[in-house]
Amino acid sequence: MRKIFLRIFFLVCLSLTALAALAQTQSAITPGNGNPLIPGYFADPTVRKFGDTFYIYATTDGNGGGHGPSQVWTSKDFVNWTMKDMNWPTTNYYWAPDVINGNDGKYYMYYCQPVEIYGASSATPVGPWTPLLPDGKAMIPNYFIPGVITLDGQTFKDDDGKIYMFWGTWGIYPDHGCGVGLLNADMHSFAKTAKIPNTIAKDFFEAPFMFKRKGIYYLTYSSGACEDSTYRVQYAISRTGAMGPFEFGKNNPVLSTNSDGTIHGPGHESVVQVGDDFYMVYHRHNNPHSTGGYHRQVCADKLVFDKDGNIEKMVPTHTGVGLLGKNEIITPNLAYQKKVSASSYYNENYRPSFAVDDNNGTLWKPADNSTQPASITIDLGGVIPFNTVATQFEYATWYYQYTIETSVNGTDWQAFANQSTNTHHGSPMVDYGDVKARFIRITVTGTEYPGLYKAIWNVKVYNNKKLASGTIKANVSTDASIQPYQQKGLLIDLDASQFQPGTVVSEWTNKGLLGGKFIAGGKPPLTDIIGGKKALVFNDAQSLQSTVTVPASLYGNNSYTVDFWAYNTKTKDENPVLSWTRGESDHTGANFGYGSNRVFGAAQHFGASDFQYKGIPEPKKWHHVIITFDGIFEKLYVDGVLNNIENKMLFLRAADKFIIGAKTNRSAFFTGAIASLKVYDRPLADTTIQRISSQTQQADIAVYLNASKLNYGSLGNWANEGDAGGLFKTANEKTPVVKDVAGRLAVSFSGKDALVLDTKLTDTVNYSIAYTLYKTNKWQYIVSVFDVQGVKEYVNGALVSPPIQQAVKITDGTITLGNNIGAIAGVTLYKHSLQVDEIKQLNDAWLQNLHPPVAASAQFKVKPNAVTPSMVYMEAGTDGAEKASLQYCFTEKEGKSSGWIDEPQYIAYQLSADKTYSYSFKIKDNFGNVSTSSAQLKVSTATTLFHIISDDFSKNRNFVQQGQAGTVWNGLIGKGNQQQAKVFIDSSSLTLQSKGTNWDGGAPYGPFLYQNVTGDFVVQVEVTDVSGLKEKKVKGNNDVGLMIRKEKDTTDTNTAEQLLQSSIFPAWNCGNMFTNFKDGQRMQVNTQTGWNYNRFLQIQKSGDVFYIRSSKDGLTWEDMPGSPTTRPDLANIPLQIGLFQCTYGPQESYVKFGGYKLITKK
Repeated sequence: MRKIFLRIFFLVCLSLTALAALAQTQSAITPGNGNPLIPGYFADPTVRKFGDTFYIYATTDGNGGGHGPSQVWTSKDFVNWTMKDMNWPTTNYYWAPDVINGNDGKYYMYYCQPVEIYGASSATPVGPWTPLLPDGKAMIPNYFIPGVITLDGQTFKDDDGKIYMFWGTWGIYPDHGCGVGLLNADMHSFAKTAKIPNTIAKDFFEAPFMFKRKGIYYLTYSSGACEDSTYRVQYAISRTGAMGPFEFGKNNPVLSTNSDGTIHGPGHESVVQVGDDFYMVYHRHNNPHSTGGYHRQVCADKLVFDKDGNIEKMVPTHTGVGLLGKNEIITPNLAYQKKVSASSYYNENYRPSFAVDDNNGTLWKPADNSTQPASITIDLGGVIPFNTVATQFEYATWYYQYTIETSVNGTDWQAFANQSTNTHHGSPMVDYGDVKARFIRITVTGTEYPGLYKAIWNVKVYNNKKLASGTIKANVSTDASIQPYQQKGLLIDLDASQFQPGTVVSEWTNKGLLGGKFIAGGKPPLTDIIGGKKALVFNDAQSLQSTVTVPASLYGNNSYTVDFWAYNTKTKDENPVLSWTRGESDHTGANFGYGSNRVFGAAQHFGASDFQYKGIPEPKKWHHVIITFDGIFEKLYVDGVLNNIENKMLFLRAADKFIIGAKTNRSAFFTGAIASLKVYDRPLADTTIQRISSQTQQADIAVYLNASKLNYGSLGNWANEGDAGGLFKTANEKTPVVKDVAGRLAVSFSGKDALVLDTKLTDTVNYSIAYTLYKTNKWQYIVSVFDVQGVKEYVNGALVSPPIQQAVKITDGTITLGNNIGAIAGVTLYKHSLQVDEIKQLNDAWLQNLHPPVAASAQFKVKPNAVTPSMVYMEAGTDGAEKASLQYCFTEKEGKSSGWIDEPQYIAYQLSADKTYSYSFKIKDNFGNVSTSSAQLKVSTATTLFHIISDDFSKNRNFVQQGQAGTVWNGLIGKGNQQQAKVFIDSSSLTLQSKGTNWDGGAPYGPFLYQNVTGDFVVQVEVTDVSGLKEKKVKGNNDVGLMIRKEKDTTDTNTAEQLLQSSIFPAWNCGNMFTNFKDGQRMQVNTQTGWNYNRFLQIQKSGDVFYIRSSKDGLTWEDMPGSPTTRPDLANIPLQIGLFQCTYGPQESYVKFGGYKLITKK
């Protein structure tokens, strides 16, 4: 079943060649196969026989994570099965259900949610069920037995009437194993419990199930990974009793993946006795295998024992076990292996003939998952009477809408059944009539879940009056109305070419069929020339939100295409370009990116369906990225070449709006440039993608220079941002200087400091040069147009003759800047001869944007003030500039500068204590207009301004035994026996060590050594060692670092944790991690630096704003992604501040700290 610790993996689908081979050996696709036992996706089966009826209780699979509904399959012959809904549970997860008949005449049902088991009772095996405990309380919480992770509860009744439960998952950890308990008469508490260690039940992972034969107790269980081919069944035996002692069984594993992979990952078994025979019921992965192992199917095979009672190795079959009771349906299926045609089919893996082969492992699937109807037509071979049509749709727990028609000649059709407004689900879906016909046409018109394929396992046709009276029963679901929608095509069409460079894009008009606009939230992105293309530039803090809502055609498993041009200067782990969902688990997300994350760099769906680039696109180049999904396969194209492909199913939970440049929850932002973006609610064909990529228009700008991006000082070289690339380098000994020139940031030339491009231009016949020049005490906009007729020059929009400017020259393909005294603010070289109207447009834009960046002179909003003796904080006044694209440059009197930064807040690091500094700042807009300097303000870093509490951990101490009295610390959480924690100082470091501990709101808590603090502060520490650092090998889910926490009683399970953490988490390559835990919502972001994390951690509180930082050297700090964050709930209350460690799992791990320091103002 789906576990809380998901592995990331990639499963390869069976090829058409493989299916052809299967056809030759007549195995998985042989008509009439008895395995799978039931049609559809179900897992973790428990088989029971009560009276004359077989019952299969199973996880409802194929919906992203075992999300129900609760259901049971019943049969009297073990071949013909009918599904029935049950009233309980109605929770998000429905995992591994089990039912047993109690000694009191009642039936008891147990099922799992992550690491918890729940129970209920009923008078019948199918409910209605009444919970055993009130208020949704679990009967077995996690680690109810130490060393046993709670899951997969299965019951066993011994011959003496005693009832036992076995449970456990992830029993592979040291000192772990399978739990067993003797149930009391109340059927939810235990008379005694024990652990069967994994040293005996070797490789125990999950799914324990016990049965008894000839006095021997057999404990079967699953090992390996449930999502891949390693999943298998093993067993241990006891000749004493249900609680052991046990010994490892012979012939293990007794059930495993077969040689051709068509029986793949068999496991999570149960056993039923029929007479003297025993049959194992288990699940296996579907064929072809779906990625992630989320589409499992139930199978059965007979157990064979040797003379000593050992289980022989099983040979799993596709044929199954056949009838185990009197056949309920003795009349033939008139549609079996008849000729079939279809409106379409996806490929040979899903051909129409599979709908009439009585094989629950094969199905017909139409060519696409659009809203258009799909149909199959069955030729019965002649005009014959029939009265029953039973249809087994792909998903038994979602309804399908359809019609059934019959015909004598294949031309004239009569209605047999009209279920076009059906809202009932079930399997089989049975329709009755009384006709004579040769042809049957089933047209599927709609599905309950968006984007489902209108697929069918089997169609069965009977002429049997007994059946017509109701032997096969259709299941009934809660009525629900379909939200109608149609695919439209190109929903979003955005192109940055409509904007002039330097334009602040507060809104971007959508030319796609959805219409509307994308509106900036906060500071808007800026238009610029990047690599020769016009593009919107995002700097890790900006986003645009649509005014239109996300249509239903992008919900669920619906198809889509996302097409964008993107550029970045360096790779970034998580780099979201577009998002439109609010889901953050179980394949519900649609976050499309341009990142290097090895799991979800291209698309984040949350789970095994995440999608990555196979080879990250090269930085500092434009790349055309297309991600397309057709409901079965997601494909990634980069520059017209297929980069990756994966098979999957999605369950997209749409948000209200589309977001460009960020995830929906704003936990991550895009850094880079976007030239265009298109979204379709249909998959583009491979040939279409290749054609689009081949028709890409080349960049028109060969040279682009913008002085507003430069910092003050000498300019040794200037990077060309046109598509010609290269650097402008100094041609003489002198270098030009970047400085303010008449209110603009510009490159100033003295006449002996020219810059020459180190790359030659290829076309120097038809081109144009536009540049901004300061000369003779004024700024001018110069355009020189070159063609075969010569050169024309325009100054401030007016044609001048003859050309007079020589500031930019091209000689034999070499371009030179600064031949004369003056200053240049920008240069653009177009690859064509500009026309008069283009020149006018450019000149008008230049004039419009020649103005001071702000109306008033620059003034500090927050004057420079020391927050520690080595850090000074200051903030520039913005004067309502939230929607402007301003930058700020803070300068210390002695010359050290921040350079141009995007935010008005600035912290100067590496300052000396007990010294006075003076700071001023300037403001620059996106066109390079610069304000006058602010006044210089002084600030002192005197140590007398601060309270500094530190611990260098020089005095040895065992905090668990000795407490914290007499130290700088005020309290310690997580020192109880259940935690098995160690907190001690030795060799000048503080060690925190534990296993099975948490700081995610669940008990037991990990160790947390803290101080009580009120008001603003800065706290920092060095992490000197963590488990696995020396070997660079992850040791569990070790999470260590600084924590800020609102005081809460650790025994209070009703109040949510309120805390912030700056930590190191090496697992999953996270590195440094920031956790923001508020009101049950746990937001986490990380740096994806793995073992290359920053070992110094810092948190600063300023009112209700918290800055989370890390550092390599403890001198210069950088904000974590998501920092700063605002927490009004933590602003004016006493806080616990200190050092924590936890493992989120059973593997013991540790952290060593050094150099703790807490600084507050006096």
